[in-house]
Amino acid sequence: MKVFILVNSVVFFLYGLGFIFFPAALSTFITDGVPATSSGFIDMRSTYGGISLGFGILLYLIHKNPATHRLGTIAAMLVVGGMAFGRTVGICVDGTPNSMMYLNLALEVTIVLVGWRLLSQLGASPKGE
Repeated sequence: MKVFILVNSVVFFLYGLGFIFFPAALSTFITDGVPATSSGFIDMRSTYGGISLGFGILLYLIHKNPATHRLGTIAAMLVVGGMAFGRTVGICVDGTPNSMMYLNLALEVTIVLVGWRLLSQLGASPKGE
C-alpha cells in the first residue's frame, strides 16, 4: 500500500505542478483545447493544479505512517474513482471524447481496482467491514 500511495502522490503532485505552471500545454495535450479567458486559466491553475498538488502532498504525508495506509489507499481510490465517474458522465452526456479521455478513464479504473485489491489482501474492505 505504501508504494501505491507514494506513486499516486507523485502523479498528483506532478500533475498539479504541470497545471499550475503549464496550463495551456497540458490542456491542449489532454483536451485538444485551452480555456478561452484569463479566468478560465486561473480556475484551471487552481482546480486542476492546486487541488492535485495539495492532494499529492497529503498522500505523501500519509504514505509515511503505516497506521494511515488504509486511509490513504481509500482516499486515492475515492478521488480517482470520482474522476472516473465524472469522466464517464462527460463521455455519455457530451460525447465525442478524444483518445486521452479513454486512456485516462482506463488508468483511473485500473488505479481503483489496484487499490481495492490491496485492501482486499489485508482483509480490510474499503467499506470498513
